[in-house]
Amino acid sequence: MRQRISRFYFSSFLLSNRCKRRNSYRPFFVSLCAVFCFLLSIFVVYAATKLEFYYFNPDCVQSNLSQLSSGFNSLFKKFGLDAGFQAFAHKRDFDQRLKERPPDLILVPSWYFEQYGKALGLTPLLTSLENGKPSYTKYLLVRKDFGLSVKELKGKTVAMTTMGANAEELLNTNYFKDQGVDFSAMNIIITPKDADALYALLLGQVDAALVGQATLDTIDSVGLRTLEGTKRLMASSPVPTPLLCVLPGSVDKVEVAQMKNILLKKSEKNPSAELMDKLYINDWQKVF
Repeated sequence: MRQRISRFYFSSFLLSNRCKRRNSYRPFFVSLCAVFCFLLSIFVVYAATKLEFYYFNPDCVQSNLSQLSSGFNSLFKKFGLDAGFQAFAHKRDFDQRLKERPPDLILVPSWYFEQYGKALGLTPLLTSLENGKPSYTKYLLVRKDFGLSVKELKGKTVAMTTMGANAEELLNTNYFKDQGVDFSAMNIIITPKDADALYALLLGQVDAALVGQATLDTIDSVGLRTLEGTKRLMASSPVPTPLLCVLPGSVDKVEVAQMKNILLKKSEKNPSAELMDKLYINDWQKVF
């Protein structure tokens, strides 16, 4: 009986000591959790202050988007700007990323701003200039050996980059108005890049292609005779160049003002000039 009682007291003693030790560890764990939460809050604040810049323009002549992104990131670092740049090749990927992680700035085609700018709350900041103008020209090309006329394009296939959900209406009522062509009567094939539309035409995969001036100039500059097999059927009216836009909550950020100054900087030694050339942008003008 005494042995059982002594065992009982001994067990109770051990249990009491364990509880005391656990209680002594509790302040330590509370302090550890507090430190962790503090560090996490610092990380969140830091991540939130980093400027995010997205780029999407299927008419761009630059095909190496990863190189473009790394170039911009190096540029920002050189100017001491904590910012990240990401270029997108496909509209669906760009749209999805905008929903998941809205950036501070985006550089997008004018049609994108017109169709989605209001819903996204975009504020235009700068207009890009191509060859010193806030517009460029698109050409409807056909192959010389087929010699299709405008009237013969009905029911034919035309390759072009996306211009959003209202592409046919935009082309018919804005850029090719009163020229006798109806894009809604054609089978439109969407290509990821402007040059892809041209190559599809040259390979005989489509009957026509809608291609921007920058792409044609770039191919001519290489010295290839690629365009000799094509015919410019018609030219569009001026198409507005891409816009640099600010998303809600970012317009008053100091980093946005810094970015604007970097892009507007007039200097031959400005390292942003080389990157802009890759986008076929040779200057900027303020949006009034």
